[in-house]
Amino acid sequence: MREFIGIITRGSKSNTYKFALARAILDFCKNNDGFIRECILSGRQIQIDYAYLAEYFIKCYWYQEKFRIRQNFDPAKLPNIIQILREEFFSRQSQPANYDEVPTELKQHARDKVLRQVFGKEKNSTSQVVPRFQNIRHGNKSVKKEIFYVNDEKNHRILFRPTAMEFFARYRVILDKFVVLEWAKFLENIRSTPGIVSKIEEPRFDRRSLQPSQKILEKFFYNCFYCGCSFEHPKIVMHVDHFIPFSFLFNNELWNLVLACKNCNCNKSDSLPLEFKDLLVARNNSFRKKIAPLDYSLRKLDNGNGWETEMNRLYSSCALDFGFSEIKKEEILKTK
Repeated sequence: MREFIGIITRGSKSNTYKFALARAILDFCKNNDGFIRECILSGRQIQIDYAYLAEYFIKCYWYQEKFRIRQNFDPAKLPNIIQILREEFFSRQSQPANYDEVPTELKQHARDKVLRQVFGKEKNSTSQVVPRFQNIRHGNKSVKKEIFYVNDEKNHRILFRPTAMEFFARYRVILDKFVVLEWAKFLENIRSTPGIVSKIEEPRFDRRSLQPSQKILEKFFYNCFYCGCSFEHPKIVMHVDHFIPFSFLFNNELWNLVLACKNCNCNKSDSLPLEFKDLLVARNNSFRKKIAPLDYSLRKLDNGNGWETEMNRLYSSCALDFGFSEIKKEEILKTK
């Protein structure tokens, strides 16, 4: 335990690879419990292929990039994993809400790149995530040790000692929460973001979670917030939209939710609708006394300076600090 804590907390960290590798190993424990038990009982080494680690890295960092969370202090020198994700996913088109919806062929192509550039040769200074993980700090020096596993680079895998894997398997839940906390602390030092722990720990968006809010809103609102079309029309599909993108706020607070038609919601996507901000303010102020959950949501948002001040701060941070684009009204309403 002491060695693991030292690796996560004391080792040099120019980016978040160390945390991601730790979570990838713990994810392997979660998904291979029976196999690991058999290996421990028989005293056999446990093999984790680079491909497994690479696939976890892609999924984990895909969400981080979708949330616009910077993974290192120097914005001009991106980690290889982020460069790959931008090339393979985010430079091509808007991404779905969940990684599971990304086309398989894109994932496979990205994995091949990650295997070459992130889990490549040990002597390559840009591909040191696996061998460097076990380095231990002694004074000003970093000493390479093989505490947990042997790096079998020739066969593109790491080989865990049974006793080491037993430690990871037994304390998996606690270790995972510890790594998430340290990852969040590291990222907060780079740039603070709402819901940072949740974005690292469980980065998924389930639209079913919006159903309770939709039932509340549809009792009072019968038209699309953006274009005004009536939801009574048989061809109009109702969506619940996060005015400030969910990928930034990472919550479903009612003050930030509006009913929109499918067309407007899809056109807006993860953008900020500046021209509708006053309309949202007016709606919240007009209906907070009529909708108790909305009033509660606004009171939670109010930090003592008024909920509008806090909303404007979040909006500005989303646009200026995290680079979410503002979309014009005509772009939201196009094809109408």
